[in-house]
Amino acid sequence: MTSTNSDTELLTEHFGYPPVSLIDDIINSINILAERALNSVEQGLLNAPPATLGFKPPKASSRKDADAQRQLDPAEAAKTEIESGTHQLETLLCASIDRNFDKFEIYVLRNILCVRPPDLRNWMRLSHYEGLDLSPPSNAPSLDTINHLRRKLRESMRLNALLTAERARNEKLLSELQTLVGISESQIKAEKTSPSQIPPQTQTQTQTQPQTQARKKSPFAFLHDKGSLTDGGSESPLSTNTAFALSQMQALRALSTSLLNLTPDLLPPPRADESSAMDIDNEGSSGGKKSWRRERLEYVEGATRRYLERVEGLELGKYGEVRDGEWQGEGRNLARDEVGGLEQVITILGGEPEEDSNAAAGASSSDRMDES
Repeated sequence: MTSTNSDTELLTEHFGYPPVSLIDDIINSINILAERALNSVEQGLLNAPPATLGFKPPKASSRKDADAQRQLDPAEAAKTEIESGTHQLETLLCASIDRNFDKFEIYVLRNILCVRPPDLRNWMRLSHYEGLDLSPPSNAPSLDTINHLRRKLRESMRLNALLTAERARNEKLLSELQTLVGISESQIKAEKTSPSQIPPQTQTQTQTQPQTQARKKSPFAFLHDKGSLTDGGSESPLSTNTAFALSQMQALRALSTSLLNLTPDLLPPPRADESSAMDIDNEGSSGGKKSWRRERLEYVEGATRRYLERVEGLELGKYGEVRDGEWQGEGRNLARDEVGGLEQVITILGGEPEEDSNAAAGASSSDRMDES
């Protein structure tokens, strides 16, 4: 059955019409020719005289036979017999045509209007398929893309349902809040009906009545009872306050500028080590303002230098080193044994190195205090 259907589809596409319609046209043509032949036979028999067909009036022997002979006219009898015989001939001829042409139809469909061998059917290419590019396009939807679009559609529908539910909850919450605050439905902006279509008098009446009723019933109606900015009393009206604020703008700007200039002096003082390092770095620079710490340090260093030069009679260099005609550089490094030997010599001679060291430490600390 599948091969027959495939052959029928292939031949229909090739011929431009189904093969069965060709056989039906042949059978219909035969039936038309048979009908014409039967009509010709019937007309020929009807046109022939009844006597030639064997319908002759019998001889009357009595009066009763004469009456029967008048009733059975040869022409009427011949016509009746011809119509009956023609009908029987038509029935036999049509039955014979149907039986034989059914066999003809089966034979033609099985042996003539078919594709042989059957394996050749899949390799046949019709003339109107020449030069066709049957390869799928690059943007043709695949199974993965269809599944992806289906998932996106499902997620979009889910998101739409969630947003619809959220909108319903928000509308319910908004209506509850409006009821608490005392906002009536007339104050809510309507999208369908515009305010211009409503007369102004009816609009104000419909708005004021529900507003007053809703505010009386709502627990937060006091929020609507607010005065204007000009209702501040005669002592301090809004216009006077505004004029005073504008008149003080120039003074406020000058105060802001002075505060910006004083900001560097209000910063916390740096630490001693940082200030000394900064002063030493800026010693050679001229024209800069010295801090009081730097001035104090220079005064202490100058007084100490004058004392050492005048009283002690030392000759000091630029950086405070002692100059007596010889190089006052670093000596060689002493080993641990040499230092220990010197300590033993001092102990034998009766000196007290601990006291001397303590005294030296006290003197150095006092010098540091003077410098600070």
